[in-house]
Amino acid sequence: MVWLIDLVLLLAGLVLWNRASNEGDEAWSLFLRSIAFIDLAFIAFGNGQLLLEIPLLAVALALPSAASLERRRF
Repeated sequence: MVWLIDLVLLLAGLVLWNRASNEGDEAWSLFLRSIAFIDLAFIAFGNGQLLLEIPLLAVALALPSAASLERRRF
């Protein structure tokens, strides 16, 4: 069961990394990549930190894109 959760979190981290690659704003892309890197590091080195990993990754995936933030400003 733990392997399944780690696999889902790994896929979510990779989705976040891919989303960061498609962003037009460099600062926002760097921010998303750093969150993805931290998530992947927790999965690799932080055995049993699911109470920390899952909420932080959910918040990171719920962040809007830089383009939607620009549209909202005008």
